[in-house]
Amino acid sequence: MIRFILLLFCFSISQSFSQMINNESGQIFTANPFFNQKYIRSIKLKSITGTISSKKELGSIKSSGKKEAYIFNEKGNLIIHYFSSRVKSKSDTTFTFYEYNQKNENTILRVSDSYGFYSYSKDYNDQGKLINKTYSREKNASKSKMNFKLDEKYVIFEESYNYQEKDSTLEITTLNSNGRPYQKQIYHYDSYNYLSRIHTRLLISNKTKHEKYQYNDKGFLKSIQYFVNDNETPIKEFRYDYDEWGNVTFTDEYKENIRVIHKELLYDPSTLILKTILSQDLVSNLITIIKYKPEFYN
Repeated sequence: MIRFILLLFCFSISQSFSQMINNESGQIFTANPFFNQKYIRSIKLKSITGTISSKKELGSIKSSGKKEAYIFNEKGNLIIHYFSSRVKSKSDTTFTFYEYNQKNENTILRVSDSYGFYSYSKDYNDQGKLINKTYSREKNASKSKMNFKLDEKYVIFEESYNYQEKDSTLEITTLNSNGRPYQKQIYHYDSYNYLSRIHTRLLISNKTKHEKYQYNDKGFLKSIQYFVNDNETPIKEFRYDYDEWGNVTFTDEYKENIRVIHKELLYDPSTLILKTILSQDLVSNLITIIKYKPEFYN
């Protein structure tokens, strides 16, 4: 009876918030948070920790000694991502920390590197639009990278953003640290308010680039193509596919119309929690396997 209730609970959760990964704007596998906060909170997921193996062409599967983890707070927000590896018997771990305001908007993205830490601090307006971003170098008062405590902060540069909406377009002007505009972006939306194209122009050099967005029959992001200047061939493209619940099942990366990376995402059928990522580098034929283990809040 208890098992039946648990399965019924998991099914109701999957009906409401079944997409563990939010790929609406193509942020999957980037440094930006890309998990569905409502889904993570609803199942009380605390973390998923992945062990990484690899397989060379005609070789056997071997442990790489690498590990990564995504850690969430009780609100369902991603707060820590780390990736660890071993080089000559020494462990090296890169941390990314995330902080949020009361609206669950990401206000700080902080990353460790070989020189310490750097961060991006972000401010938003009442409509949730980013209006200011500051890049800083930081010193950690703690001896542990995992437990960051701000000691000193050095602002390197900052940008601000002005917005102008016109019918089906949104124009964003980016201003540098001196308050002078140097870039304009125009976001184009279709009649159903889906983002269809982003056109970017550098004001001084007049260099341009643009992105094209396409969607499947259910309105999930199908592909993003990246172009420079007036070239008709995309320099890069990402394609996505989904299961019946809207979970991303694979991503393909293309460079100049040649597929170079293929990733498959497998989920636990009872909870739809990400279980495995299979990634193949189609140039070297190296296959990387990440198997995740979840941990939950009580």
